[in-house]
Amino acid sequence: MRLSILSALVLFAGTLCAQSPDEYWIGLEEYAVHTDGDLAGMTTYRMYLNMLHPDDFLSACSGSEENPWILESTSSPAWYNHPSASELFATAINPAFFTAFPELEYDSWLTLGTEDAAEGMDISNVADPAYNAFADFEAGDNIHSDTQIGNLWFTLFPGLGSESSAFAGEDLKVLIGQITTLGTLSGSLYVQIFPEGVQDPDVRLHLPILYAPVQCTDELACNFNDQSWLDTDCEYGPSAGDISGEANVVLQEGQTEWAYTCDSGAESYMWTVDNGATIVSGQGTNSIVIDWGTEVVNGTDVTVIAYNDNDCAGEESSIYVEFSVGISEIDFASTLSAFPSPAHSTCQVNLISDLSTGQILCQLHNMSGALSKIFVIVDGIATIDVSSLASGQYLMSVQTERGLVRETLVVSH
Repeated sequence: MRLSILSALVLFAGTLCAQSPDEYWIGLEEYAVHTDGDLAGMTTYRMYLNMLHPDDFLSACSGSEENPWILESTSSPAWYNHPSASELFATAINPAFFTAFPELEYDSWLTLGTEDAAEGMDISNVADPAYNAFADFEAGDNIHSDTQIGNLWFTLFPGLGSESSAFAGEDLKVLIGQITTLGTLSGSLYVQIFPEGVQDPDVRLHLPILYAPVQCTDELACNFNDQSWLDTDCEYGPSAGDISGEANVVLQEGQTEWAYTCDSGAESYMWTVDNGATIVSGQGTNSIVIDWGTEVVNGTDVTVIAYNDNDCAGEESSIYVEFSVGISEIDFASTLSAFPSPAHSTCQVNLISDLSTGQILCQLHNMSGALSKIFVIVDGIATIDVSSLASGQYLMSVQTERGLVRETLVVSH
């Protein structure tokens, strides 16, 4: 059974239906925010009819006297139409022209599921001679289609099992239009739906055009929205992973600094310690140096939270550190050295202590706390290339079983 123009234009008096998780509703979703070029300051929205079943089919959209199609923007012109290649329907949009006309990708158009000509969908329209809403749409003017005959765009039902983007599909939504505008959009639209592909009886609804809520009900998510009912859009902060560092610290006079590191890749990190300890360096990065002092008795937690570039926090990571008091057998302040310093291209690093046999990892941080280089000291000696490092002061550090051994290195080119 095919949808005829006459049947599509039959209007039913009804109440404007509001958005609900178990009803059909129309939502505007942000597609692109423009910061430069001819579209600077504009936002491109995609308008979707949200469905209830994958086989729901959107047959037609319209507006007339009793169920008006209203589409308004607070800006003037109401929305953007490409000056030389604008199209009324997405079925005429060819992505091959985006190279020659980059802004064409954000042209304002109407559709019934498809976003370009690739699918080969056929969309027809009927304009009321008394008021042509489609002409106003192409002119970038607000639409208020409330005449007796009204304005309509529709596609023929291909039958269940056919390939058509007018079916809801697994994401349960059908694209109705794309609008690029400087303003805020509002309005309403009359839609004809074949629920689960059933044409008779069909469903006809007059729906408001709303800004779709972020669908996240998880209060632990960064974008929790108490107006949502699904968890399809939830976003979470980055994980700092497990913290690496000594969990059993032996405190001794002259050696109270220890290093702790978590996973890299986040935008920033917030570390916390208590029991009077001090974060000497590295706050904000994934690697810090803590000075525990000599008075700590009880165990304590070292915690870190990673953040993304939207200041969204991930779950807290922690490591519990226990303390004991030892006797310093060596003056660690003089065990690590570098020559020459300032170094121009290469320098030799020496670790002189009873711990200087075998292979020991050494880290080189700049004075902002960022890791600049990692190298291995073999039997107390390492020759390193500093030619790629920026001129400035660096901090060498070696984690031993007795604590953190540190010394400065100056690079000058």
